[in-house]
Amino acid sequence: MQKIFGGKSTAPKKALLLGAGFVVKPTLTLLSEKGVEVTVACRTLESAQKLCKDVKGTKAISLDVENEEALDAEVSKVDVAISLIPYTFHPLVIKSAIRTKVDVVTTSYTSPAMVELEKDIQEAGITVMNEIGLDPGIDHLYAIKTIDEVHKAGGKIKSFLSYCGGLPAPEASANPLGYKFSWSARGMLLALSNTAKFLKDGETKEVPGPELMSVAKPYNTGYTGFAFVAYPNRDSTPFREKYSIPEASTIIRGTLRFAGFPELIRCVVDMGFLSQD
Repeated sequence: MQKIFGGKSTAPKKALLLGAGFVVKPTLTLLSEKGVEVTVACRTLESAQKLCKDVKGTKAISLDVENEEALDAEVSKVDVAISLIPYTFHPLVIKSAIRTKVDVVTTSYTSPAMVELEKDIQEAGITVMNEIGLDPGIDHLYAIKTIDEVHKAGGKIKSFLSYCGGLPAPEASANPLGYKFSWSARGMLLALSNTAKFLKDGETKEVPGPELMSVAKPYNTGYTGFAFVAYPNRDSTPFREKYSIPEASTIIRGTLRFAGFPELIRCVVDMGFLSQD
């Protein structure tokens, strides 16, 4: 947080928090507890006001991020813009931050549209931090830490498997999915339609989105009281280079869920409920 908000100045730091999803409230609460003055911006003022209720040092506004002038006006007032809106709108926020020389934080995967802005970001001298949630985010940190420890000990990574998932406590998982939405429900469900790509024994494998749940398998974590299943998530192949493990012949980054999840999702997919056509 000190990296984004600067040194040890006693002046209150300011943040623009964009969005109204499940992640916004805990983020807002944490920033407020740290003494950060937060402006919460949503398309509808009512949503922003609801989030700000009873939270110290906050202000609610209505803002359309597709309105370049209005967005620039708000971004220019703060030390950091935290974009928790759908990922397709992140480039608009980053472009505004480039124009106003303000840092940006998102939890989303770095999309090609965001990568295209890298040169402009560097020239503006700002920091844009992406992929800082659980997956992607914490999983990256533990992966790099573990790989680095193995390499420093003279070892090699032949197989890299990383599975994680934001799961409810067992006593709170009593629904057919064994899952509770902690972020965009639409985003989570649409992610189940993504094609998975990974390395297995030196060969590139690909699983089309509609078939993803058919490759889910039981996954033993060593905790015998839990029944987990795992399946590959998105494209794992670039991580041989990103994680500096050229020696690895198997690289799979995947998702962890409670048993029963794949079967129900397969029914939902077969009925066409996840189709965007």
